[in-house]
Amino acid sequence: MTIWHTRPDINALNALHENTSVAHLGIVVTEAGDDFLRATMPVDARTIQPAGLLNGGASVLLAETLGS
Repeated sequence: MTIWHTRPDINALNALHENTSVAHLGIVVTEAGDDFLRATMPVDARTIQPAGLLNGGASVLLAETLGS
């Protein structure tokens, strides 16, 4: 059973994020299933803490992007 009224268009979703923090952090939506979205986000200089660990705020932005 699908959760979508219409199947998400991956290209349209990624275009919607142009010139936003989502694009700046390199988040790219890669797949839409019947009940999920999947995206990637690099762990690099844009998304790490000074200690070299993934920044929690970047993780939250990824979750918020897919959840809303």
